[in-house]
Amino acid sequence: MSEKNYYNFLSQLELPFLETHHDDLISIFTILEDKFGLKPNSTQKLIDLGAGVGGIILFSGINYEIESFGIEINPTLIEEFLQKIEKLKNGDKISSELLKKIKMIHADLFEQNLEQYDYIYLYSLPTMHKYLRHVIKTAQKGAIFISYKYPLKDFKRILKRRYQLKLEENKQSIEVFFYEKIT
Repeated sequence: MSEKNYYNFLSQLELPFLETHHDDLISIFTILEDKFGLKPNSTQKLIDLGAGVGGIILFSGINYEIESFGIEINPTLIEEFLQKIEKLKNGDKISSELLKKIKMIHADLFEQNLEQYDYIYLYSLPTMHKYLRHVIKTAQKGAIFISYKYPLKDFKRILKRRYQLKLEENKQSIEVFFYEKIT
């Protein structure tokens, strides 16, 4: 096994694919629109770090018509995303122009520069947060970070918590944390 393949394998063990529930997306994006200035069909950009099969970027691209990027290291999940895009292209409901705003990038989320993004979504286990510091530092001042389920506790000098959303899911409470990059 090559060193790169080994790294990809390890990263998938440490950061498993966990999907955000669709109903939660509706609530999350409503908060982004109401409290953080998300505007449909604007020049704003969203990125999902560890995008899996692209649920976040499909939702934001289709419902808000903004450029939506996913970073994913697992080629199998990317292939699943591409199959979803192909099905959408073959349907009559979504224009190919709109689908061009939704892009999946095969890359390592720990090597990203976030300076061009207004909204940064992550669903990451707390054990991995310490490896995100250098990535978070690249975001522009004022960028909004959305952390599903787990607060970003290690970034108090970089991020300020602006909102916390509580959701009910199968009789369990789920929290979503919204942060603003302050430096």
